[in-house]
Amino acid sequence: MIKRNWVLNTILGVIVLNIFVLAYIFIIPRSQFIIDHWKWKPEDLMETSGPTDTPNQYPRTYKVANEIRNITKKNSIILMPTDNWEFGSNRSVVIQRLYPRKVYFFGDEGFNDQKNNFGSKKTIYAVVFSNDRANLCFGRNVEKLDTTGLVLCEWIN
Repeated sequence: MIKRNWVLNTILGVIVLNIFVLAYIFIIPRSQFIIDHWKWKPEDLMETSGPTDTPNQYPRTYKVANEIRNITKKNSIILMPTDNWEFGSNRSVVIQRLYPRKVYFFGDEGFNDQKNNFGSKKTIYAVVFSNDRANLCFGRNVEKLDTTGLVLCEWIN
């Protein structure tokens, strides 16, 4: 009988300890984040660092993608720089946020072949670093994006 009580107490202790750890590490930070950001719009939530248990790795990429989304038309084509931005870009974040726009990245295989097929019916925008814009933008409708050193402009094909 003594052994059975000890085993039951140990199992109950492990269960209680696990519940405490789950609450302290996961449930409390997530709940606090939800309470603090209750009425925020989804776009604003994407730009936060997120709760401590699952931090957002790309808040600045979301910020830039949301700015591009607000400026461009839904049926446009977006030409993006290669994804080696110093603040950490992620292709899937950019493509997800800019959908249904077509997104192409400079330097991708077949990009030069594809850019000749864009046609003139769709508006084409280029997102480039501010020091590279002379090659693509020629000073037309240039808009600075955030504090990243990126600019958005209408691309002249």
